[in-house]
Amino acid sequence: MEVDAVEKRRGKVWITIGGEKWIFTRAQYQERSLLPGDEVDTDELEKWLLLRQFRPAMEYTVSLLASRPHSEGELQQKLRRIGYRDQTVELVLYKLRKYHLLDDDEFARQWAQARAARMGSRRIALELRQKGISDDGIKQALESVADEDSAATARALAEKALRRAKPGEDRGKTVQRAMAALARRGFSYEEAKNALDAALAEEE
Repeated sequence: MEVDAVEKRRGKVWITIGGEKWIFTRAQYQERSLLPGDEVDTDELEKWLLLRQFRPAMEYTVSLLASRPHSEGELQQKLRRIGYRDQTVELVLYKLRKYHLLDDDEFARQWAQARAARMGSRRIALELRQKGISDDGIKQALESVADEDSAATARALAEKALRRAKPGEDRGKTVQRAMAALARRGFSYEEAKNALDAALAEEE
């Protein structure tokens, strides 16, 4: 294929080959300075880049995991955003799975249990879906959170919302605002209502 264009920006070199964007670091481009009109074997170029991308991609990914757990989907997104090729990303993730450094099921379980202290299952499910966790993985993660813990979280949030009532405010408005707050946190109507009923009964 022929190189269509070469553009240098933000410390990277963007090379268009057959309509597809390839991103080189400045060092990689110094080693292989492609110019518009050059003929390129893209299969060979893919292998050439893989040899030069794998080590820094692995080091970057391990540093991300050292800072906090990540899902496979999160790592894919971050690696691709900074220009790593699909083959490089796939090889990095394969190695991480092989050495048990990446486990979406365990990540989802830990995420659900940590977030259950602050929000409901709907919100947790949405967050996990955004991180690329499968529906089955989400279901298993939510099952690891005890119903009693979720109810206790909803109850605590309901009590907090009731304490924030404005002076002289109609009680109905306070309850309505509390219901909306619980809904934003990912609790169903039934969960929010039960939590507020319990909180109101305690006040009486």
